[in-house]
Amino acid sequence: MKNIQVKNVPDEVHRVWKTRAAAAGMSLQEYLHRKLIKEAQQPTVAEVLARVEHRGGPKIDGELIVEMIREDRDSR
Repeated sequence: MKNIQVKNVPDEVHRVWKTRAAAAGMSLQEYLHRKLIKEAQQPTVAEVLARVEHRGGPKIDGELIVEMIREDRDSR
């Protein structure tokens, strides 16, 4: 397993995470470890769109999605 070290975290940000960890009954390290794993398991929009294209679906980008939403809203 690899290690990650984050430096220069603002005091207020550290305080917030430490408070949330304590409220969850965890150490700060354990709490952030779980958060990092959970975040990594959620694909980004770009990753999902790349999977769609890789599987033979249409090439869709953020601009096209915005355009489609605007067209849908305007049609109402």
